[in-house]
Amino acid sequence: MNPFAMMKDAKNMEKMLKPALDKFMKESGFIKKEELEPLKRRVAELEAEVAKLKS
Repeated sequence: MNPFAMMKDAKNMEKMLKPALDKFMKESGFIKKEELEPLKRRVAELEAEVAKLKS
């Protein structure tokens, strides 16, 4: 077997599986860290506004 052909096949499999894995992760409720950080900041801002309005 040719090791270069095996590497090429492995890369092609990765290209095919990556979109399916991303879709599965998204549908399962997983979220990427870079998407989570802005949401955390916004929640903190909103909580501060609510606390300010209550007092």
